[in-house]
Amino acid sequence: MKKGQQLIILATAATLALAGCGKAETTEVKKVPFKDGAAAMIKTVDDLKGQLDQKKIKDPKKQSSTLEDQWVSYEDEVKPKFPELYFKVEKYLTPLEAGLKQDKLDYPTLATLNDGLKAALAELNSSFTENKGAVNKDVITASKELQDAANAYNKYVQDQGKLLVTLLEQLNTAVKSGDLKKAQEAYGQARMPYERIEPIIETFKDLDGVMDARVDDFKNEKDPNFTGFHRIEYLLFVSKNVKDAEPFAARLLEDGKKMQQAIAATTIEPTDFIAGVGELMEEAQSKKITGEEERWSGATVPVIRANVEGAKAIYDLVQAEVKKRDAALDEKITKSLAAVTETMNTLSPIGASWTDFSKLEKAKQVDLKNKLEALAEPLVKMPGTLSK
Repeated sequence: MKKGQQLIILATAATLALAGCGKAETTEVKKVPFKDGAAAMIKTVDDLKGQLDQKKIKDPKKQSSTLEDQWVSYEDEVKPKFPELYFKVEKYLTPLEAGLKQDKLDYPTLATLNDGLKAALAELNSSFTENKGAVNKDVITASKELQDAANAYNKYVQDQGKLLVTLLEQLNTAVKSGDLKKAQEAYGQARMPYERIEPIIETFKDLDGVMDARVDDFKNEKDPNFTGFHRIEYLLFVSKNVKDAEPFAARLLEDGKKMQQAIAATTIEPTDFIAGVGELMEEAQSKKITGEEERWSGATVPVIRANVEGAKAIYDLVQAEVKKRDAALDEKITKSLAAVTETMNTLSPIGASWTDFSKLEKAKQVDLKNKLEALAEPLVKMPGTLSK
């Protein structure tokens, strides 16, 4: 494929990924061993290739859901061992799923994505079967320099936990005041420390499930079990009902205090945050960039900015070790961090206000997605590099 054609395909794929925003799949998917999950997914990809060649796909939306469920069924085995290959699969899978959901199918782009996915799955299958290039957690854990980095990162997370409580107190006060604009601004500010520590938020998955759950996991926006940030987001930015947000702001503050206590009682190991930062940036460029997380507030850029700030805090702690092992990788990460930060700062102001992501030109959304992908790509190499 010529370079010009490849760029067109990549640009189209990025647009498809951005167009894929919708309700998340909430059905519980049964987990299966890698061998079974990989075999099922490769068969689906092979079947899809035949249909794409004929330019006639039977129930494309169902095929999209099938691919998603098959990947979910075994991806947890892949992430910690082969983060780089996990990223490679997602790079093709996410836009392919989105493209299959469109009313008008772009067959050439879908065929290219499907071929890329098949190659990525074949590489993953070979590496997993032979245990070739897997992350060696023992090497990371044994490193004094990385243990020192972990100690510093634990302090960073604790500081963000304290800031979270402070800003949730301000949100609670603003909601009680009845001032909608102040409450909206306080909501945006309170999101920041939470999003900065997202690389390790799975450590506190029970609290995370309450504090940061999406409406997709519930019956509707008025489900009494739907609480946390995004219930408040809905009330402040859609209903614009500050009074109804009061009990949820109070509940979120109490949960935030529990989160701070949990953080203080937890020791985060080097392997946790070194792997988590790449996973987060992969999620940012494939899912958060669609605007699905902050769908009502439009605060996608500030949230991703906080993610990037958290990623930079981690990288600053391990940069010397990365550079020692792979100077070219260090240069790529450093440049990509700077490029993403500069782009975000041109798209939305820093502070209490922000530009609604949905109001940005599609080309600017795609550009940000591409820069986030360019950052995720070297970051997912970090665990493997540091375990050599």
